[in-house]
Amino acid sequence: MTDLPAKGGRPEPVLPPGKARSFAAGIRRGVEIGVVALFAILTSAVFVQVVARYVFNRPPAWTEELARYSQVWIVLLASSICIRKGSHLAVDYLSPGLTPVLRKALTVFTGILITFFAVVVAVWGIRLMAVGRHQVSPALQINMAVVYAVFPAAGILMAAEAAADTLRRLKNGGAP
Repeated sequence: MTDLPAKGGRPEPVLPPGKARSFAAGIRRGVEIGVVALFAILTSAVFVQVVARYVFNRPPAWTEELARYSQVWIVLLASSICIRKGSHLAVDYLSPGLTPVLRKALTVFTGILITFFAVVVAVWGIRLMAVGRHQVSPALQINMAVVYAVFPAAGILMAAEAAADTLRRLKNGGAP
């Protein structure tokens, strides 16, 4: 199974063959479309806020809240895309001086840490949703469990991408 390089030249993480591969590709595409749609919502809400404030001198409260929640959703969902493409900020002082075996071990270790962190985000996100189901947002009047649902969703997506990337790196000898 050959994985084609992403736009940045980094190969896509290993995906299982067949239906699982197409399912994962569909999820990835859905996340990308969702992030773009949320960015459009964020931009529109901020535009309405600015026009209402400076033209009509009466900004609606819901625009600020919608923009804030959209931004949180964008950041968390886009994190899985960044993990897949290897575009997160990284400090790489240690690995260039290591032997290939130690570099591979360090790469696997960091992949495991990222996966663990993402699982923690998902688990605590579920707990946060349980608390949020008894709360309503002030301006939009939506159940906060809906707002907090991004934490378990993003945690699962990030864990899956980090695990797939770690497996790919194991297969390729630790190379990014």
